[in-house]
Amino acid sequence: MTAKIKTISYADLVNALLANLSDREQEVLQKRNALADYPKHTLEQIGKDFNITRERVRQIEREGLKKIKNMDYDRAKLPVRDLESIILDYLKSHGGIMAEWHLQEKLLQEQLEVEEKALNFILANIFAGNIKRVVDLNDHHVVFALQDVDLDQAVAIASALKELIENHGKPLHLEDLSSQFQSHKYYDYIKERQAEDLAILEALLSIRQDLNRNILGQWGVYHWNTIKPKRMTDKAYLVMLRENRPLHFEELAELINQANFDRKKAHPATVHNELILDDKYVLVGRGIYALREWGYQEGTVADIIENILKNNGPMSKKELAEEVLKQRLVQKTTITLVLMNKDKFKRLENGRYELI
Repeated sequence: MTAKIKTISYADLVNALLANLSDREQEVLQKRNALADYPKHTLEQIGKDFNITRERVRQIEREGLKKIKNMDYDRAKLPVRDLESIILDYLKSHGGIMAEWHLQEKLLQEQLEVEEKALNFILANIFAGNIKRVVDLNDHHVVFALQDVDLDQAVAIASALKELIENHGKPLHLEDLSSQFQSHKYYDYIKERQAEDLAILEALLSIRQDLNRNILGQWGVYHWNTIKPKRMTDKAYLVMLRENRPLHFEELAELINQANFDRKKAHPATVHNELILDDKYVLVGRGIYALREWGYQEGTVADIIENILKNNGPMSKKELAEEVLKQRLVQKTTITLVLMNKDKFKRLENGRYELI
């Protein structure tokens, strides 16, 4: 989807803004917004730190934010207005509403906590006149939205998208979801927004807590094992679908760990045992497995050759090798040795082979 747009350090920008305040104003804003390595403080906690009332803390907070908002950003050479314009355009390109985590994902090149907190401070305070932060949508993530966005309608469309996915019964790519959604009564709302359909759908899906996407970029219900896999075999399945090729169980274990499904480490021996026990997988080489749904068959190389000859009749060694290598990752010499089994295979005068 849309590329990330971060071009500055949000933490550096916030530090530059706070530098224009008194020490007390700086500390109050830092503690209230969990900036500068402070945990988030309540008004009462800060009041005890300074031996002042909660209302006085609130007053200092308001005064500090007012000073920041009234600053001459151009004179201070701070790119606040440019950043605001970029983020407003970015929200518009996603239909005007995005989940907090989704917006962070798009605006941050690295998911660093210090940058996340600084970005949230900017969005919720400096740009509050144009962007609203909504925290009380049931079953939905915290969202940022443009002031003119109809939240009820956005929630209704997100619910309709979830229902469509549930009725489909398995995860969908955005393109497929968009195609199916075009006949829905809410699709006109999507078309009315001056933004790309897929970007709007992605944003609306992202606001629901019970929907998520998997490593294939497909969207589905959060608890589905094809979205949030818990068993090792389900993790292996998603990784193999993504790689779209047979994998040795040791490489597969490494790729599962790189996917960061959870904190559980995949050990090669465990992965190997799971693949052996699950009939979704077929052994196609020494320690190498493929998905049965790709068309691979069970059995030894001799069994594979037998099936090929049953279906095709006599074949040359070259033709047999080509067909066997579609099913098994073996050396051609292995195929030659198997064909020497005179109890199963017969070499004809024309050099072709047939079953006994």
